[in-house]
Amino acid sequence: MKKNKIEKLLVNNKGVLKTADVVAAGIAKETFYRYVKEAGFEKISHGIYLSPDAWVDEMYLLQAQIPKAVYSHESALYLHDLAEKEPVPLTVTVPAKYNSAELAKKNVKIIYIKKEWHMLGACQVLSPSGHSITVYDMERTICDIIRKRSEIDVSVFNYAVTGYMKKNEKKLDRLMDYARIMRLEKRIREIMGVLF
Repeated sequence: MKKNKIEKLLVNNKGVLKTADVVAAGIAKETFYRYVKEAGFEKISHGIYLSPDAWVDEMYLLQAQIPKAVYSHESALYLHDLAEKEPVPLTVTVPAKYNSAELAKKNVKIIYIKKEWHMLGACQVLSPSGHSITVYDMERTICDIIRKRSEIDVSVFNYAVTGYMKKNEKKLDRLMDYARIMRLEKRIREIMGVLF
């Protein structure tokens, strides 16, 4: 019975099991650890295990280990289909003064932002492997790349901004709301005004 519950969680989480999820489902840690050992799971980090036949989803696993990391900038552009290629390294945003030894070890670009802006525009999308991950929505991402324009490749920037303006699901009111909060109104109007 417990094994069936674990296997159901395994299917729902596409080959990744978290100790916290298993315990929340009413399964004892000892039972879970025995199952993981017998099935040959790989320990990814504290409390996170990967099935031997699961596809490694780097984006999901990174966020499972560091939940405060929100995919942003080039990574968010890619997830919203506003980039021509997958970004290397991945870019995440965390609150200013956030200190994670685990995150520092990862091969990712880390952006630090005001705490009050950290969850502004955060939403859930599916990673390329089908896991739910946290990313900034398109409008927040456009604000971010305009804020960091000098650090973004010109071709990446132009592709993203023109691609955004062509999208039917764009929300210009939301873009301007974020621009007001992030004090980017003038810059947004200058750049977007050319594209209207």
